[in-house]
Amino acid sequence: MVELRLLKSETEYKQAIILADKMFRDEEHSSMGRAFPQVFSPELNQSYGAFINNELVSFIGLVPSVIHLGDAEAQAYSIGAVCTHPKHRKKGYASMLLEKVFAHAQRADASLIFVSGILPMYIKAGCSFYGEVNKYEINKGDLLVKEGYSVREILPYDWFNLRKLRHSRAVYFEQSIYDFSILYQAKGFASILKMEHKILVAESENQIKGFVVLGVPNSSSGSEELPSRVIEWGGEPHAIQSVLAESFQHGISFLQYSLPLHERELNNILNFKEKTVGPFPGTIKITNLDLLLKQLEPFFSGKIEIINIDKDYKKLLYKQKSIILSNADLEKLILQGDSNLDRLLEDIFPIPLPFPEGLNYV
Repeated sequence: MVELRLLKSETEYKQAIILADKMFRDEEHSSMGRAFPQVFSPELNQSYGAFINNELVSFIGLVPSVIHLGDAEAQAYSIGAVCTHPKHRKKGYASMLLEKVFAHAQRADASLIFVSGILPMYIKAGCSFYGEVNKYEINKGDLLVKEGYSVREILPYDWFNLRKLRHSRAVYFEQSIYDFSILYQAKGFASILKMEHKILVAESENQIKGFVVLGVPNSSSGSEELPSRVIEWGGEPHAIQSVLAESFQHGISFLQYSLPLHERELNNILNFKEKTVGPFPGTIKITNLDLLLKQLEPFFSGKIEIINIDKDYKKLLYKQKSIILSNADLEKLILQGDSNLDRLLEDIFPIPLPFPEGLNYV
């Protein structure tokens, strides 16, 4: 008989690492346990498994986080490392674990769940695509270092300055100095692509004005022509531009940069480049619409008021105008926007969310 529950011990988390490594890694990858320490953390004690005779046969990694949107804080979870042993597939264990995870998130008052996958299982469970991102390819010479900026690699006494820049972003995952350092060393998303991390900072007037975390191909990959990736960034747009321009002096061939549309100043800087446009990677689920609206009240304040009409409909009041939407349509508006509605709403919806393939990727 299968038992669906939270993992209970370090031994069970070791089972989860072995299973995840078997499903997702080869001999050139680092272990999932090293790359995603928050997923396989007995201390956090958030991840779920399906057990048969005390053997872990299916697993879902679950990681809590706080998302900052201006003055608002939304409580969220991220799901990843979802896997089932080949001998136990086609039995619905992952879907049953997903129900457990959703119940866990609701009990914890998490209003959002980020999912790294796009499988039909997630769509059927109420997850949806969300956001919009511009995907650029940046080559040497495309950008110039702005006058007054100098670029260098991070030094051991830069952590406080990086924290200030991270917290100055309009939208971000909450990270302590220690969180950032651990996730930087873990190389979660970068490890999937067999990349290493490198942090470059831009200085002006003896102050750090911007930083970029890069995913750089591992030297053992045997090719200098593989793309590097922009993983995470923060600070003044021209400082970030300067880092990107100077990165080619640090062994980079060309850069891939997925930039959310709400990063308007950076998108304006890169507007001359060809780009492809698409949704954010992965999917997302709103666990409780009313809870999300409550957590986002500081973000909406002064922009829009959302009031209940009844249990199924809400009224949106903005700029002396109003519209009535069903809860389902409002959820879609929050996550995807709607070009058919009033253009005044385009500055609010879809709500800006942090790009999920940064340091907090699960």
